[in-house]
Amino acid sequence: MSTSDGAADGVGPVLQATPFAHAVVSVIEEENERVLIHDEDAYLRVLVPRVCRLSRAGLETAMGAAVRFPGELELVLSSFTGVMELSEDGAVWRLAGEPSVSPAAAPTGHSASRAGEPALAGDR
Repeated sequence: MSTSDGAADGVGPVLQATPFAHAVVSVIEEENERVLIHDEDAYLRVLVPRVCRLSRAGLETAMGAAVRFPGELELVLSSFTGVMELSEDGAVWRLAGEPSVSPAAAPTGHSASRAGEPALAGDR
């Protein structure tokens, strides 16, 4: 990661590009601010500054079905950046110096951009 792309303090998952992974990315975009997604065709790299949250409840809503945590996420999780905390309520990726947080403690509002796409006015 380079500081020029704004991802120097980014944390998050690297997911095999499956329909389930796309749902995971969608929920991460809803539950976090300043989400950066690198779509590399075979995989999706998600980066969020400092703390990235994914709630099981949000994923179940997106999928329209129950999701097993831990269990189902790990099937598409190729790698991750940061420290990962996984519980039955969801997953959190954070910088090593950041305190532990609940997956459900998502900030309000969000903005997301895909690598190579212009940032929204609020992202600048």
